[in-house]
Amino acid sequence: MINIKWISGFEDKLPEYQLIEENFKEIIRKNYSLSGFTPLDTPNVERVEVLTSKWADDNEIYWIKRLKAEWEDKTNFEMWLRFDLTVPLARYIWKYEWEISFPFKRQQIARVYRWERPQKGRYREFYQADIDIIWNGKLPLFADVEILSTIYNSLKELDFWNFIININNKKLLSGFLESLDIENIVETIWIIDKKDKVNREKLVSMFEWINLWWVQIDSIFEMIDFSEKRVQNIEEVFNFFDWIVNSLLKEWLEELKYVYENLINLWVNKQNLIINPTISRGLNYYTGLVFETFISGSESMWSISSWGRYDDLCSHFSKNNFPGVWWSIWLSRLLAVLNQLDLLKINTKTISKVLLLNLWDNILKENLELIKKLRANWINSEIYLDSNVKFAKQIKYADNKKIPFVIIYWEDEIKESIVQIKDLKSWTQTEVNIDDIIKYIKK
Repeated sequence: MINIKWISGFEDKLPEYQLIEENFKEIIRKNYSLSGFTPLDTPNVERVEVLTSKWADDNEIYWIKRLKAEWEDKTNFEMWLRFDLTVPLARYIWKYEWEISFPFKRQQIARVYRWERPQKGRYREFYQADIDIIWNGKLPLFADVEILSTIYNSLKELDFWNFIININNKKLLSGFLESLDIENIVETIWIIDKKDKVNREKLVSMFEWINLWWVQIDSIFEMIDFSEKRVQNIEEVFNFFDWIVNSLLKEWLEELKYVYENLINLWVNKQNLIINPTISRGLNYYTGLVFETFISGSESMWSISSWGRYDDLCSHFSKNNFPGVWWSIWLSRLLAVLNQLDLLKINTKTISKVLLLNLWDNILKENLELIKKLRANWINSEIYLDSNVKFAKQIKYADNKKIPFVIIYWEDEIKESIVQIKDLKSWTQTEVNIDDIIKYIKK
């Protein structure tokens, strides 16, 4: 007996959900292209040394092996599934650095693979919708503005619900912790990142475990409390850090201010932005501004989109410096969160706009002429496959799939050069001249 049970973390989709995903992809691609991001594709597989070059957690990387490969076949140990789209991009830049025009702006919507415990919103195979800007020198700060405004426009047009983009400068967070004389900054940031997942008592014990003093812990909690105020005024952030005498910290605050103010100049709604000094992002190649996006009112759930600057990622593969800034919409997770919140608008189970009834074989030729006309005018159409099925059952088929229109084109209609169009949303039927059918359906 063959075990056909699905593998956990890898999902099938019913047509109604697949259509929503495809629509989301189309909207995202359109907005990415509108800002000049060029489509790019990279292989699903990379060498393991590429994937682990800047990311230490190799426990989450899948290895591909040929079923009947011999142990001595070394090619089987060189193919590993990508866990994101950014590290393969860095390898791509290294390979084609003399052929690329910089700044290089790319978009890519593709599957990635990551071994983790499957749960709602977290899969082992999932879609990311990425954009990156890569430079062959110092990357201007406006690149961050360009990326964020593009993502904002994409999420806005998806029109699922209100969303909040949390903004921070990772250097600001590190500088704040340095001002407290904290030495183990990486571990401290990792604990701060857990603030929404564990209670304060647990956080305190974690800080104590890495030997932080009480005065340091109190200052960190002051910053956490400040971030939870959902600050939308850059001056409030300046005032909070005003007591710290640190010229670099002031510089990093100015970077944050520059990005924030120019986003407003690009018509990004201030209500969708929050300045959050605790946002750090997980992957260790982010070096500057970082961002994380949540659906409003569901901040305790997973983020749906994130972004960061990686000033030294590509330099690991090349002697030249290729700083970059990246943003990704976690497409699979976004759809999972929206589904859980009952915010997905399921309107159809098919891409067909028209079903032509098929009742008599002797008029099949005329029916096919009509189908050809509809398809030639880019109207998604299908004809019912079996002429021996009753009228009511064919109508029910269209209704179940939420096909908007049913066309009746029988002998009487053919003689009079008309069609009967049944609107299944209003359950009304209209007689239309055959020459006007395209205009009627498109309208």
